[in-house]
Amino acid sequence: MRGVGFHLAWWPLLIAPLLSQALLSPLQAQTKSQTEPPAVSQPTATSPAEAPATQNQELSEKEKTLLQKINALKAPRWRSFGACRYDWSGWKLLSSGVRTTAVNCGPDTNANPTTSEQVAVHCDTLKLSIQNGDQAWSSWRLPYAANESKERGGEDLMVASLCANAKPIPKTQPAAPPAVSPTGKPAATKPTSTPATKKTTTAPAQKPPTAKP
Repeated sequence: MRGVGFHLAWWPLLIAPLLSQALLSPLQAQTKSQTEPPAVSQPTATSPAEAPATQNQELSEKEKTLLQKINALKAPRWRSFGACRYDWSGWKLLSSGVRTTAVNCGPDTNANPTTSEQVAVHCDTLKLSIQNGDQAWSSWRLPYAANESKERGGEDLMVASLCANAKPIPKTQPAAPPAVSPTGKPAATKPTSTPATKKTTTAPAQKPPTAKP
């Protein structure tokens, strides 16, 4: 019995350190988590190819011109205004400042145009003229609105869209005078025995002015 009592007396002494370690471990971990700052996650490096492009990038004049050409190629060729459809990519600028293109009016505006009808627009006066086939151009007039004509209504929207986005007509610069190189004194000419007779020239006949469309 003395041996059993001896073992029973030492049992609390052996288990006490284990119990204290088990109780102190959670407290130490909690204290450490409160005193130490959280770990900072390092950002992952991205290659230049993966980096997003900035939208507010400054474009050069050449880049802007190319973008305008790309947008023009994407735009549909025919644009409808009211009852008429206009060849929007076929506008031609004449030397007089008049712009002309093909037009197709009527109920079959979605079909390919079969008539050679042309429209001319003068943006300075906001007037237009129509030519049907080989006939003469009509008189200049203001474009019709939708409530003014069922056949030609929408011309006002067409003229407004064209002239608002038309590029200004480049002004022709006068030719520079030729460069004059300094020379010596002109050689003296001998007088002729008889005075030279002045030739009379007849003025050429003036051509009639070409009629604008």
